[in-house]
Amino acid sequence: MTEDRPAEGCLVAAVRVPARIFALLVVVPLRFLWELLLAVVLRPLGRVLGWLAVQVGRVLYWTVVWPLVRLYRYVLTPCGHALARLLRTLVWAPLAWLGRQVLAPAGRAFRTALAWLGRYLVVVPLAALWRYVLEPCARGLWWLLTVLARGLGVLLRVLLVVPLAWLWRVLLYPVLREAGRAIGWAWRIGGRIWGFLVVRPCRWVRREVWWPAKAEIARVLREVRRALVG
Repeated sequence: MTEDRPAEGCLVAAVRVPARIFALLVVVPLRFLWELLLAVVLRPLGRVLGWLAVQVGRVLYWTVVWPLVRLYRYVLTPCGHALARLLRTLVWAPLAWLGRQVLAPAGRAFRTALAWLGRYLVVVPLAALWRYVLEPCARGLWWLLTVLARGLGVLLRVLLVVPLAWLWRVLLYPVLREAGRAIGWAWRIGGRIWGFLVVRPCRWVRREVWWPAKAEIARVLREVRRALVG
């Protein structure tokens, strides 16, 4: 552990400044464009699409859903009840009698005979085959696979896991950590620049120009209306 700390410190110092410069050149303009896209396109488009969705939903309800509900309630449901009663009288009752009086006894006899044949022709030979042949072979194969798996696990750990862990700890983790920190710092800087260059001027224009102009226009309109109406 004491040998890894100097290498990690030099690597972090070498990566931090280029990462922050790259983040400032890429992330800050992307943040500015994202805020501009939200303010100019996405939010107004979302309001328009929401209003259109409400209107389309109303039209579909009155032209499709409401007629289908009335058709189902007053036409299809009575017809379905009548058809069900007819089928129950002409089809289900005879079939139930046939199954209860004929098919059920025949099925019980057939099942008994089939169970007896299956026991003495299939189950008993398969049990003997498993007990005296397959089970000993399976145990020997499992022991062999266990030995091979242990050896393979040790080999993979020495040749793959240990080098990859060292590579992650010494090289990849410091680089990714500093890149993430730089991107987050640049994203916050972009937000501050957006607020300073866009949000504050817009608020000032609304407070110092739009609201006073709106109030003055309203006052002039009231004076004109009072002068015309009396």
